[in-house]
Amino acid sequence: MKKAAGLIGKYLVMYLSCLFPRSRKIYIFGAWLGEQFADNPRYLFLEAQEHDDIRPVWITKDEKVCAKVRKLGYEAYMFNSLKGIWMQLRAKYVVVCNGISDVNHTFMGRAVFLNLWHGVPLKKVGYDDDKVKNWDSKGQRIRRAIQEIPLGREYVVATSDFYAKIYESAFRRRSDHILTLGQPRNDVFYDQDGRFTTSHQLKKAAKGKKIILYAPTHRQEGKIVFPLKEQFDFEKLNQWCVEHNMVFVIRRHFYHKNEEVDFSMYSNITDITKKSMDIQEILMDTDILISDYSSTYIDYLLLDRPLIFYNFDYEDYLQNDREMYYDYDEVTPGYKAAIFDELMTELDSIAKDEDHFVEERQRVRDLFYCKDGQQMVGEKLLEFLKNQNDFQKASNIL
Repeated sequence: MKKAAGLIGKYLVMYLSCLFPRSRKIYIFGAWLGEQFADNPRYLFLEAQEHDDIRPVWITKDEKVCAKVRKLGYEAYMFNSLKGIWMQLRAKYVVVCNGISDVNHTFMGRAVFLNLWHGVPLKKVGYDDDKVKNWDSKGQRIRRAIQEIPLGREYVVATSDFYAKIYESAFRRRSDHILTLGQPRNDVFYDQDGRFTTSHQLKKAAKGKKIILYAPTHRQEGKIVFPLKEQFDFEKLNQWCVEHNMVFVIRRHFYHKNEEVDFSMYSNITDITKKSMDIQEILMDTDILISDYSSTYIDYLLLDRPLIFYNFDYEDYLQNDREMYYDYDEVTPGYKAAIFDELMTELDSIAKDEDHFVEERQRVRDLFYCKDGQQMVGEKLLEFLKNQNDFQKASNIL
């Protein structure tokens, strides 16, 4: 009963927020359920700073994130602070990468949402992922109807025509609400003018050693522990890294960040999961990427460097986690290692400068990214939002 009353109150406020006049100058940004200053919204937020006709405001639930953004000289407020609520009531445009819960959507009635998403999905997402819940149940349909009326428009950015079709289904959006372009977080790969400040923390810490990054996706949204110790012989791996002047860097998924594994006894293995380091900068510093089903490798394709796929639990993952949009082998341009020894064999090959997947990487890159998505896209996205003067004009532009 208490929960129901809370929901009724929330939706009532959401409807009332439609009455507030919204400023076309104020843009709200948020990411990862309000817990991080990261991903596509972060990069578009940074690019928006150069526009005099935009007032970019970062909204977060985390006081450390709020302090960090302010220390950089930018405007940021807490999710439920008075100033944060006021800015969300006044903003015309909202930029997110997971969904409306990246900000306090209770106060975002009639705002225009731009969902940049947080990667090119290999796994089924949104309404396509029916293992999460029954999206077409009566309760879900009622909740969706009540919520979407005051929230109004949401545009979703896809990276290719193929994904534009997928996003129509995954986000239940009309084709004219899907924008085929690219991800602003990858603008840093093409930045020739020093627009973004990059610290290259990882490269500096490596002190001349080549960097192998292991960046797997989550398992069951963190409900089970990621099996690091079971799938690696870290003693053997560390010795190999010493012999080849390399460092092995582990970055587990956000959902597994609180799982404790001690690597202090290894000279050339480190875990950066809990460190506040931007993944795009990490990828720029990486010489070899090892992944599994994570879309991180799709960003890495734009850098055209060696990839290995360590898919030790492939059958189990498909059965218990999420289905995929593609045949896995068709879109993973790198060696598939099912066991640790196979992984080490492929690392030996790459260490000898043997790269057998150059053409495959180019083919898959062009499948995942349209031509415009293989260059800087932030300015085009900001111009798109500026042109959303009214519903009819927005429809015509798309």
